[in-house]
Amino acid sequence: MSFCPKCGAEVKDGAQFCHVCGFSMATPNTDPTPNTQQSNNPFTTPIPPLGSVNPSNIFTRAMNIMLKPKAEWQAVEAETPNASSILFGYVIPLALIPAIFTIIGYGVIGYKVGFGMWSYTVKSWSMGISAGLTSFIASVAGVYIVALIVDALAPSFKAPKNFGRALQLVAYSFTPMWIIGVFNIFPPLAVLGILGLYGLYLMYVGFEHTMKPAKESLVGYYLATLGITIVTYLVLGLILGLILGLIFVSSAAAYNVGAY
Repeated sequence: MSFCPKCGAEVKDGAQFCHVCGFSMATPNTDPTPNTQQSNNPFTTPIPPLGSVNPSNIFTRAMNIMLKPKAEWQAVEAETPNASSILFGYVIPLALIPAIFTIIGYGVIGYKVGFGMWSYTVKSWSMGISAGLTSFIASVAGVYIVALIVDALAPSFKAPKNFGRALQLVAYSFTPMWIIGVFNIFPPLAVLGILGLYGLYLMYVGFEHTMKPAKESLVGYYLATLGITIVTYLVLGLILGLILGLIFVSSAAAYNVGAY
């Protein structure tokens, strides 16, 4: 005896059809669900080869998400999210921008300490590396952590759980923060990093096309995500700053102080 794969009824060996539901016993089980469901966990999906990261694609997505956010979010909505591709093909390359320019800014240009005639310039590769690594690690880890929490909160705001969509939302919303990081090469201009707050608007627009919460829950979901983002980056920045600061800035000999 065998069993019908559709209704579970006992069927005689050699029977062409199930006598209960009429299912063809000769038809293989073609249910694609188990094989076509794509894992959005970067620890289970393949990491894209280094050569597969196309800088032009990153540039196009970054420019479009900032200059044409509504149209670009619609394009994102039509994509099948892949966590590994987003992390390794978008987040990491862009997160390197503020990190690298911070290191150069601190090591080559230096930053001003003090006021007026008592001011002087401090140049420190050690401090630059510490600040740059803090920025990079916090950016990548922060995106992943915030996306996890956004996904976990989805049911509370009448939205479907989907980590890939949550990662799209967070990663692409942070684009301005990373692009503005070029100003870190000249520390006095680092204050322009406030322009990265444009990403908050991008995130608000992106909710509709990624997490798709109920309309009455959109604002609450957005505000909850905003609070989570702020707390996450404050905690990461504090912890990483302390650890890396102790490692790279351990003595006064690391500084090269000159008259300003």
